[in-house]
Amino acid sequence: MTTKRYIILLLWLMTAWMGARAQKTVVADAVTRLPVEHASLYAKEGRAFHSVVADDEGRAVVDFPFRKLTVSHLNYEKQVLTRVPDTVWMKPLVRMVNEVTVYSGEPAWIRKTLKRFVKEKTTRYHTHPEVLHYDYNSQSISGRQYYQYQSEGWMRMPSPEKKGYDFHQLSGHITAVDSTTLTDVANLRRMLFEDFVDEMDKKFISGHRFYIDYDYEGAKNEVSLIFRDKKYGDDRGHFIIDTARCVIVSAQRHIGIKTNKQLRVSDFMLSMARIMTGYKIHEWMVDYRVTYEETSGSWHPADIAYKFYFKAEDPNDTDEQSQEFSRQTGGGFSNMESTVRLRHTDIAPDDSTRWMSLPRSWILKYNTDEQRAYEVELSNLPATFTLGVEE
Repeated sequence: MTTKRYIILLLWLMTAWMGARAQKTVVADAVTRLPVEHASLYAKEGRAFHSVVADDEGRAVVDFPFRKLTVSHLNYEKQVLTRVPDTVWMKPLVRMVNEVTVYSGEPAWIRKTLKRFVKEKTTRYHTHPEVLHYDYNSQSISGRQYYQYQSEGWMRMPSPEKKGYDFHQLSGHITAVDSTTLTDVANLRRMLFEDFVDEMDKKFISGHRFYIDYDYEGAKNEVSLIFRDKKYGDDRGHFIIDTARCVIVSAQRHIGIKTNKQLRVSDFMLSMARIMTGYKIHEWMVDYRVTYEETSGSWHPADIAYKFYFKAEDPNDTDEQSQEFSRQTGGGFSNMESTVRLRHTDIAPDDSTRWMSLPRSWILKYNTDEQRAYEVELSNLPATFTLGVEE
């Protein structure tokens, strides 16, 4: 071995040794100085992929070798590091509201305006008569798994005559570290069905406190309202409302495990699952942001970003049918970051287009044989495939 090659090998081994030592860090917001929950820290070395997810205090332990360590979160600029610092300061991609700000009381006009919004929203949102073009990207990083799915095609929006969403995929592509060929539209379904405007109702208004974000400088008549759940406090965020037109133009929301359980899971199903199998949900976090656009007189989601982090255990899941269904549908991913763009298109589908419905995504649900077969079909859409992850 030549001296040059020996030095290169020695340096690589030293880097690997340094990376292999357990190194602690905290991921934090560079502006608010608050911890960034569930950021992903990952590295690809040859054909090996390793990752760790920061906890709800932003803490992470990197115990795998790396030459380049990527730190990512949906709401922040991606960073590539060659060493593990004490703190990883993340630059936000969107405006984050600092919760330690001292707010004034809630002005009386807020609830009056929001109640008017709820009353009028059905005539302004989700009544889009046209087919839109969608571009969906989803990425999952978990343990030694990396998965990315890109899909684009046409989307039919809800209308007074038709509830729910229909889509037709024009192309799909999967990038993964193993040979899986499953297509995962779970986050696409969550993004559309957990829409902020849909969930802004009388119950939401009565269950939250609202404050004016006086630091926001937007267009004329636009006001930024900060909200926080009265009961749990783990449902919080802010949204921009045009008070003259009484429309919400954008929103950001963070939902923790307590509120997610209340909103997304039947108490009966969760209790039965716990009794019969010992199933328990340990962590459940969602970060969500959306921007709305007006087209042909109707408002619709135009840009949505969604982070889903879920951790549960089912120690007694030995049912062969359940295991086979999980294998055929990929079993879902626990740490997902996804975006979807919905835009006007001049290319209209013809009568021969095969539309597929997008049912609401579920955590715990009893499925009929027909529903299970359709879930398998959604998980096996046509897609090209790339094995491996680019460094």
